[in-house]
Amino acid sequence: MDELTAELDSVSRIVGKHFPIYETRVSPNLYTFFVRTDETTIEDKFDQMRQEMKSLMFIPILTSEDGEQVIHVQKRPPVNYRGTHINLVLLLATIGTTIFAGTMHWAGYAGTELYGWESIAYGTLFFALPLLAILGTHEFGHYYMARRHNVAASLPFFIPSFPPLGTFGAVISMRDPIPSRKALLDIGIAGPIFGLMVAIPVTAIGLYLTAIGAQPIPSDIGEAGGLAFFPPLLFEFLEMLIPIPQNVLSHPTAFAGWVGLFVTALNLIPAGQLDGGHVARALLGKNATYVSYASLMILFFLGMLYFGWMIIAILILLLGAAHPPPLNDVTRLDMKRKVLGSTAAIMLVLCFVVVPVAEIPADYSFEFREFPDPEIELSEYNITVIPGSNNSFEFLVNNTGNVGAEIGLELDISWSMLNANWTSYLFFESEGEVKIAGEEKRFLFLNSTSEQNVTMTIYVPNVPPGTYTMRVLGTIETSVIEKELVVNITVQ
Repeated sequence: MDELTAELDSVSRIVGKHFPIYETRVSPNLYTFFVRTDETTIEDKFDQMRQEMKSLMFIPILTSEDGEQVIHVQKRPPVNYRGTHINLVLLLATIGTTIFAGTMHWAGYAGTELYGWESIAYGTLFFALPLLAILGTHEFGHYYMARRHNVAASLPFFIPSFPPLGTFGAVISMRDPIPSRKALLDIGIAGPIFGLMVAIPVTAIGLYLTAIGAQPIPSDIGEAGGLAFFPPLLFEFLEMLIPIPQNVLSHPTAFAGWVGLFVTALNLIPAGQLDGGHVARALLGKNATYVSYASLMILFFLGMLYFGWMIIAILILLLGAAHPPPLNDVTRLDMKRKVLGSTAAIMLVLCFVVVPVAEIPADYSFEFREFPDPEIELSEYNITVIPGSNNSFEFLVNNTGNVGAEIGLELDISWSMLNANWTSYLFFESEGEVKIAGEEKRFLFLNSTSEQNVTMTIYVPNVPPGTYTMRVLGTIETSVIEKELVVNITVQ
């Protein structure tokens, strides 16, 4: 009992040193003081009081209850923090996974050997380092601002991942409660601002390298099963300033910038313990809870378009959608911080993409085209012949889809032509073999966006003058795609 009395006296002395106390209440594990405050000094005095209590392992909480200013003081439970060796291990692992991802990006971009030294070196230089610089600067912003507000924070915990990203970003752990709305906003928004200050020049450099490198997209790069990454508004704005040629590969540094912008948008979602959740709680107080749940509803809705948003929404719910209040939830933000906090919404709009990543669906399509001009689609071919002669002409079959496909070719000859002993065949080469197709179908295999010339020969018997019609039929059986080339033969 004497120990509790001494503890109460010690806490009362500290509170009374900064705020006049007119009522004290004691309950298990909690001391409550009703105090008088001055709006001009309340923030500084509360922070001074918090620092004094911190050394004694107490936590003060300032609230407004029924128009009265109340300070609740509770004992801080002992916490054993792990050493920095975990931070180091995760950092080394993330460096390894981002280098691996960068190696794959560079090999795909430059066409070098996947595990060769060139791919490793340039993948590290042009992808891993820029990406880690963005993420590291983001977390440094949180850490720096936490120290500015005398809030203990851990070093960053980097999170390794598989390609194509190589990392899920990084987090820092706050080892002290956030003291005020001002500190909550400053710490929350510092990460996105710091990270964006690096992501923007990284993206610009990546676009410049894309422009001067101008690596054309290989014919198989858009095959089904691959991934397409869609740019946010800020990325598109930078493309306007640094135009790049059409149909070229993005430089790995440009992709690192894209990842940086995506991570910025992800963190700025105003929900839960995300950076955007910190900013919303600082700006809106308790009303931020409504914004948090509204954001989750939007994420679940967007999850129908991109399933990743649904996973993120579930994770936010599991970690807690409602944001805890700062210790001093009474002092309001000044106008400068309200404006600063509002920029979070602007950054979110500029960096957010409704569908950031999509798998490229299979596209089975082909066309008949003129030979030697492959730009003109061919649906009808007209020839003039004389009886008793052999005639031939060429056309192209073009796989306009994004997957390799077997295209069946055959001839459809009218009954009158059969009775007159017409003969006609298609000659083409497929997989190193010359094939002949007539009324019996033969298959031509074409890689995506490739083409093959086909020769058609026709023997015209002695028939009356007039126009006779036959058709070249093409089919892709796996996708029920059919096309025909009508051949009109005018016999003089």
